[in-house]
This record gives sequence, structure tokens and C-alpha cells, in this order.
Amino acid sequence: MIHSNLLVHPVLFTPSLSSVQRNKAVMSFSLKGYLKLLAVGCVLASSAVYAEEQNTTGFHGSVSLFTGVDGTNSVMDTDSEAKITDYSSSQDRQSEAIVIPFWDLNYRFDDSNEVYFKTDIVGMASDFYTQAGYRHYLTDGSNIAIGVVPGLLEKEVWKNPYQLQSDRTTTNAAVKGLVLNYDRVLGSDWSLELARGKYLLDQEDSLAALSRNSNLSYVELNYMTDLNESWGIEWLINYLDVDASGSALKSQRISTEVEFQLRNGRHITMLAGSVGLQKFDDTNPLWRRTREDTKLGVSATYIYAMPFDWKNTLFIARGGWDITDANIDFYDHDEYLVTLGMQYQF
Repeated sequence: MIHSNLLVHPVLFTPSLSSVQRNKAVMSFSLKGYLKLLAVGCVLASSAVYAEEQNTTGFHGSVSLFTGVDGTNSVMDTDSEAKITDYSSSQDRQSEAIVIPFWDLNYRFDDSNEVYFKTDIVGMASDFYTQAGYRHYLTDGSNIAIGVVPGLLEKEVWKNPYQLQSDRTTTNAAVKGLVLNYDRVLGSDWSLELARGKYLLDQEDSLAALSRNSNLSYVELNYMTDLNESWGIEWLINYLDVDASGSALKSQRISTEVEFQLRNGRHITMLAGSVGLQKFDDTNPLWRRTREDTKLGVSATYIYAMPFDWKNTLFIARGGWDITDANIDFYDHDEYLVTLGMQYQF
């Protein structure tokens, strides 16, 4: 999803589309008591709207807390029925209340160097993960960061999502790897992300041709600019190569997203849409045809700066919907997420 990494000013707080930051870093704890990770198209967006960069040393960043409702309709999701009797089984939508914290923590040593620890949900993982790394600021206004994705947070998945007539059981999966970001390339409105990593399950009980353990390669190009004093636009295109152990799950995905941003005083409204196509390399042994997914997503975000005149604080309302339409119905997926919350920047 669309994002950028900009520093925040510790005192001055002025809504400015030229400094909009979208942290798509979402971690949801369901009331059922276990970690549930959200699909990319239905992630929470936040925005930092500080007008100047921070040049002082020390800690800076943001922490946020949101609450809302998430609804998922997918046989692959571990909130769906554990027992399925055939591959055409329909699922009722699973809805739950959620509480969502996320963070972006940085320590700056001088004008050019800092370390960071943050959550993220974009990029090669297409899901929630933590990232820690080093960032260097250049004199042309750009910065280069290299980060490690340690796989600290795991997602619950089915050991064998295709198991029939008996209850499916769960295991954990995580993404590990390296990420390189070059923001504002040569001082321009363009940014570049490169990533390489692995998607690993603790236990994979699917057929060999459907093994999900994978090597991941990711490239993203992002463009963000102001159209005038009130309107801004952000656009990205990305490519993901999934070199899965199972031949039927080797795939290539290309996606694009555009977001329009409108500022009016303390109010910011953002509307976004995305589309993607994922093609798989080999015949699926269960359905005797090669899988192909079309992905669509829409979202709307409203941001109010300094509610109750609280400095460095944002009120954020977010709604999003994401759908995967597969030529094999078993892989169809749709999800919505509606949230309200607050972000504090320091």
C-alpha cells in the first residue's frame, strides 16, 4: 500500500500534503485472545502532517491505538470453520471487534544518521511484520535505509487448508528478510523499495505441489506530489515474485494503487483504489488448472489534526474493503475493516 517515510517536527504542527506520511503498520489483537493479521487491502492508514523535518538528536516517532470491526470471508482464514466437507463449501462471514496498536520509533544520532524500529504491512510480506534498521539522510533531501525483518511476529494459518472431513489444525507463519528503501530519489518525488526474504511455516502439511514455504523478491516504485495547495496524489506500482516450494504456488504478482488527498485546514480526506493480478506457474493438483487471482481494493480515510487542541495528535477514521477474485473459487477472499483511533507524534 501507499506509504512514505518522513520525519516529524517536534513542535510545529501544520497539515501539509507535501509531508503526508502513511504508516500502514497494523497489528490486530482480537477479543478471542490471539493475534490476527489483516489483509493488505483492508489495512489501517495513518498520516503525519508535520510541516518540517526534525534535525535534533534523540528519539522521535509515533504511537497509535485504534479500535474497530473486521469482517472476513475466506476458507483459508483460520477464523473460518475448521471442518470442511468439500472444496465448494461456503463460509459465513466472520466479524469481530479488534484493538490495533502500532508504532514507528526512531533514534537520531545527528543530522544524517538514525536507527529505527517500526511495524509495517506493505512490501514483500503483504502482511504485518516488524522491521529494524539504519537510515542515512543525504544533502539533497533524500534518505537511504536498510532494514532487517526478523520474523518476530507470526501469523496463524492452517497446517493443511485442504483437509476434508476432519478439523483442520493451525500452525504459525512468518516473513524474514532484508529491505532497502531509497526515499525521494535524488531529491525528487520518487521513492524505491527493494526487498528479499522468506515466508516460512512452522509446519506445512499440504501436498508437496501446494507447499507455501517461499523465497520472496519485491520491487516497488512510488510517486507522491502536490497538485496544488489543497490536492495531492500518490501512486505506486509493485512487483512480487513468490518462489514457492510447491510448484503450483510459484507466482508473480503486479499491483498498482492511486490515492487522492484533500486538505482543508485541520481536515484531511484520502480516497484510494488498488488493483492487482497474480499468476501462478503450474497446474493445481486438486483442481487440475492453473490458478489466477485478481485483487481489488478501495479505502477512505478522514484525519482531523489536533482534536481538542491537543498538540502532536491526530484523530483518524478509516474504512477499507479488499477482494480477491480467483479462477478457483476456494481461494476467493474478501474483507472489510472499519476503525477509529488516535495517533500521537513525538
